[in-house]
Amino acid sequence: MSGKFRSFEELLGEYLENPEFAMSFLNQALADEDVEAFKLSLKDIIRVHGKVSHLAKQAHLSRGTLYKLMQGKGQAEIGTVLKLIHALGYDLTVTRRAQAV
Repeated sequence: MSGKFRSFEELLGEYLENPEFAMSFLNQALADEDVEAFKLSLKDIIRVHGKVSHLAKQAHLSRGTLYKLMQGKGQAEIGTVLKLIHALGYDLTVTRRAQAV
C-alpha cells in the first residue's frame, strides 16, 4: 500500500469541522463529567476554527486570554467558557436528570 497516513490531529480536525460532530464531542466530555476532557475538546474545536484573534474578538475576550486557555495555563471562569461557546456558535444548557426509580 502506498497510502499516506494522517495524524490523529489531522483526522480529528477534519471531523471537528462538522458542527454536529463538534457539538457531540463537547457534549460527551460533559456527560463524562470530565472537566479536563471538556477543556481539551474546546481547545481542539478552537484550533480547527482558525484565527484566535478573530475568535477572541467575537467572544469579547483578549487574544492573551484565549492563548492562555489554549496552552492550559490558568483556570477558565464559566463566563469565559460561555463566551467562547457562543462565539463558536453553540449554547450550553442545563437539563434535569431522569430520576432513578
